[in-house]
Amino acid sequence: MSDIAIRCEGLGKQYRIGKRERYQTLRDKLTDAMYAPFRKVRAAFNSNGHQPAEDEDTIWALKDVSFEIKHGEVIGVIGRNGAGKSTLLKILSRITEPTAGQVAIHGRVGSWLEVGVGFQPELSGRDNLYLNSTILEIMRAEIS
Repeated sequence: MSDIAIRCEGLGKQYRIGKRERYQTLRDKLTDAMYAPFRKVRAAFNSNGHQPAEDEDTIWALKDVSFEIKHGEVIGVIGRNGAGKSTLLKILSRITEPTAGQVAIHGRVGSWLEVGVGFQPELSGRDNLYLNSTILEIMRAEIS
């Protein structure tokens, strides 16, 4: 077994500004898969050697992020507002799908994404950790 707990390669997430993402049904996915080779051939003939410009109504929250985390390692994700921290954590928690790249997670992932959600001010930090871990079905011995 590998000692890698999380591996991300070329991870990217693009959002359309002002537009809702349409979720695809199984039928939509099968139809897209069937027509994909034809779209590639048509794009090759219609292309003049230039990549199409990115849509002006899109923004990359993450672009080409790669890293590995080994079992037992502890990391922190820091950055300015809008740097993609929450987007990265949502992808790792499987709340959202990446637009590009791939993620391999070996083990169990539990997430506390929103700051201050579920923390009781009367309890210590350690007690809050145990309380929220119980909610995520993580045993007290695992946390200790």
